[in-house]
Amino acid sequence: IISRVFVGIYIARYLGPDQFGLLSYSLAIVSIFMSVSRLGMESILVRDLTKYPDQANAYMGTAFGLMMMASVAGFILLANIIYLLETDPVTQFYILVIAVGILFQALLVIDYRFQSQVKAKYSSISKSIALSVSSIIKVYLVWSQAEILYFAIAYAIDHLIIAIVLSLMYFSKYNFNFFVAFSRKYVKRLLSSAWPMIMSGIAGIVLIRIDQLFIANMLGMNQVGLYAAASKIYEGWITIIFVITISILPMLIKLKEQSSEIYFDKLQHFFKLLFWSSVLFSIIVSTFSDSIINILFGLQFEESKDILALMVWVSLFTSFGFMSARYLIVEGLQKKIAKRNWIAI
Repeated sequence: IISRVFVGIYIARYLGPDQFGLLSYSLAIVSIFMSVSRLGMESILVRDLTKYPDQANAYMGTAFGLMMMASVAGFILLANIIYLLETDPVTQFYILVIAVGILFQALLVIDYRFQSQVKAKYSSISKSIALSVSSIIKVYLVWSQAEILYFAIAYAIDHLIIAIVLSLMYFSKYNFNFFVAFSRKYVKRLLSSAWPMIMSGIAGIVLIRIDQLFIANMLGMNQVGLYAAASKIYEGWITIIFVITISILPMLIKLKEQSSEIYFDKLQHFFKLLFWSSVLFSIIVSTFSDSIINILFGLQFEESKDILALMVWVSLFTSFGFMSARYLIVEGLQKKIAKRNWIAI
């Protein structure tokens, strides 16, 4: 997370508001389809692998096949939508370059297997190695004063590197039987639980990214760049919250089966922890937003300070949203997550 945020800041300082706005706009569009390609498996598959560890290969193989089909379909759909709706051929090209990363999302089933066993450290090690390589590439691009196209390629390669390192980590501990373990009987089981999460994921990512799409079309790429600079700080914090809530999901599932009293006590504890830590973070960042923007991004992004001072307070509600989503998943109430996100839109 630290690597991603600070390398992103370094890139923003180099590119400036206009080009950073274009890059952020392209990433925002791709992220919507990236979310769809995961089919909500980051929660559903973790839950089912935790409950049925003896059927891990069948679940992973089926999820991998479904996510691979969704990735290919998502890439084709995005290419057609961009061709029809985006008039600037340069922007079209950048979006399609970054979108290549969608095709590697299916291998995230390995990450979900580690999470289900409360072995997220293996995922963290894999992602840290991948992000270290990715960060070195991006820093080198800044040093060599590369064009924006190469940064788009670097963001696409990010997903390939993560897929490769995760696969190597998995291979060192397990076999790859899940690649040939696709089972039709698990398709309905997974999709019946996943479709509310798919709808929720679409709504959630649209909620997060739609602002940048509106700003781009109404005010131009310069304003997207200023807005995206402020959102880098906010997104860094909420990513920490998201990772925490995802990491504790297997523990909550097991506590639910063992003791309702302890389960609800832990839920309350995590709600309080995430909420009050977000309050503290928001107070600090909003108080010193001027200095934070000037030090991290430079004077060219000075107008971002007021956006940041306001934006960080959203993290209070985001922390409740992430934590309550884990609760609803444990309770088997995924449809409520989808409903509330679509109501929010």
